Amino acid sequence: MIRASGLRVVYRNGVVAVDGVDIVLREGVVTGVIGPNGAGKSSLLKAIAGLIQYNGLVYIDGYEVSRTPYRVLARLISYTSSISVPEMLSYTVYEALLLSRYPLSRGFFETSEDEAIVERILVETGLEGLADRRLSELSSGELQRVLFAMAIARDPRYLLLDEPDNHLDLRGKAWVSMFIKKFSRGRVVVLSTHDLLFAFNTVDYIVLLDHGRIVYSGYRDDVLGASELFEKVYGVRILFKRDNGRVYPIPLYEIVS
Repeated sequence: MIRASGLRVVYRNGVVAVDGVDIVLREGVVTGVIGPNGAGKSSLLKAIAGLIQYNGLVYIDGYEVSRTPYRVLARLISYTSSISVPEMLSYTVYEALLLSRYPLSRGFFETSEDEAIVERILVETGLEGLADRRLSELSSGELQRVLFAMAIARDPRYLLLDEPDNHLDLRGKAWVSMFIKKFSRGRVVVLSTHDLLFAFNTVDYIVLLDHGRIVYSGYRDDVLGASELFEKVYGVRILFKRDNGRVYPIPLYEIVS
């Protein structure tokens, strides 16, 4: 379980990205963090992962994140967003997945166990045909799938995904959605996304952020009564329809005041 209390992130320019968030993220539940640009989605995930400084408390398995060595956190949490180190683009897909296993390795070199896990992940994610391709040679959609594979290669108990559907076409989004739901069994999975339909097709629990604060949280199929709040936050009309017991959002791209 992840528990955050009074979580606040303020950047050097004085911008408050996360403003007093209290949240509990539970095992076996896929949580979707949604909201417009600048709502604080990425900052919230980065703070939970211990990648940026914050005020307040974040506990993961009893460890307070800001006081826990990276090596310990890396065995519990896997966070993925985008390739932030340009040098990584020269790695092959196989090498990138092996590198992602490093925090779990017993020494400085990969083991036969690491190699076996990478081979398995390549097959599970449909990347075996790209194993020898360099990341710089991949399309944006292929690269996004590699980032997802790198995140799950550690077999983490806590998986934090910042826009895992970014750059994916409809088939790619469907595949990632199904894989996340399968992978979440016995784990804590949190994702952020701009795509409301992807969120409602994938997650169990919705957290809506606006200006760094949680303005709504609840199970996916209980949001019908909050449609006006969603419209106010996003600034466009949104219809929520129930189909076969599930709720789906339909943005109408009509600006509301």
